[in-house]
Amino acid sequence: MKFLLLFLLIISCQSQDSNEVWIYTSLYKDTIADVTPMLEKEFPGVKINWYQAGSEEIAAKVNTELIAGVPKADIMISSERFWYQELADSGRLVSWKPSQYETFRPEYQYEKGLFHIVSVPVMVLAYNSEVISAEDAPKTFRDLALPKYKGIATGGSPLASGTAFTTVLALHQKYGWEYFHELRKNNFLFDGGNSAVLKRIQTKERPVGFVLLENVLRFQHDDPRLKIIYPEDGVVTQFNTMGIPKKKNQRDVVLKIAEWFFTQDGQKAMTRSFMHSPLKDFPPPEGAKGLSELKEKAFAWTPELILELTEKRFEIKENYVEIMFK
Repeated sequence: MKFLLLFLLIISCQSQDSNEVWIYTSLYKDTIADVTPMLEKEFPGVKINWYQAGSEEIAAKVNTELIAGVPKADIMISSERFWYQELADSGRLVSWKPSQYETFRPEYQYEKGLFHIVSVPVMVLAYNSEVISAEDAPKTFRDLALPKYKGIATGGSPLASGTAFTTVLALHQKYGWEYFHELRKNNFLFDGGNSAVLKRIQTKERPVGFVLLENVLRFQHDDPRLKIIYPEDGVVTQFNTMGIPKKKNQRDVVLKIAEWFFTQDGQKAMTRSFMHSPLKDFPPPEGAKGLSELKEKAFAWTPELILELTEKRFEIKENYVEIMFK
C-alpha cells in the first residue's frame, strides 16, 4: 500500500502542468481568499493551486514527497520554523533572496537565503470577560499554572499546531519542565489549533488561555467579550516561514510568485490578516501594538537557540507527551 501511494504521488507530480504552481500553506483560508485574486491578476496564465493544512500536516506531506524524490509543492509557507531549518541544513531548499531583502528587520535576514519569514504571528493571552474579570485575568504565561485557573485554561496542541509547538519550546526554555507538570496538575487543555482555542474561550468551555493575536483581532469589532493580554513575561513571536523545495526543473515563475509576498501588496495582505510584517517600519495590524514594542519583552530567539532546538525538538515533543499524557 505504501509503495502504491508513492507511485501515485510520482505520477501526479510528473503530470503537473508547467503553468501550475502549488503553494502549501498553513495560512488561514480567508488569507488565501484575499491573496488569490491579486496573484491571478499579477500572474495571468498561471494557475495557483493551494494545499491548506496545519504546519505539522504540511511537514508530513512534504517529507513524503521528498522521500519519493518528486516534491509537488513549489512554495511552502507555514509556521514550523525548525522544520525549515532542518530542510535547509539537509540541502533541500533553494537559496534565493527577494529584492526586498535589505528592508527586512535584521533579525529576519538570513544570509544564506534558504528560507524567509513572510509574516510574524504573535502568541498572547486572551480571556472571555463574561467569565473572568480584568482583575482576575492572568498577567503572565506563568500564571496559567495558578490554582484559580484549574480546569478553565487552554492552548493549542504542540503536536498539531506549529505556533503552539513554538510556544511550548519558549515556555520550556523559560520555565523548565516543572511548569508543564504544574499545568498537567492544573488540568490545562492543550488541544487543536488556534481557531479551536478561541472557540473554547468564546463558548466559555475554557474561558482563558494562550492564542494567536491574529485570531482575537479578527473578532475585535464583533465580540467585545474577548480581551487581549500582552503577557508581562513576554509575548512569543512566531515565524511564518517560506521555503522553496529544490526540483530538477526550477521555474522562474515560482521565484516571482514567492517574491510577490514581500511586496507592499503581499505584506498588506499579511497585516490585513492581523500578522506583523518582517519588513522594517511596516505598519502593524489594526488594533495591534507595533512589533518593536512587543519585542522589548518578547522571548528572545537567537540563531544559536534555534539551531539547538531544531536538533532537540523531537526529544522535547516526547517529553511533553510523557508529562501530559502518561
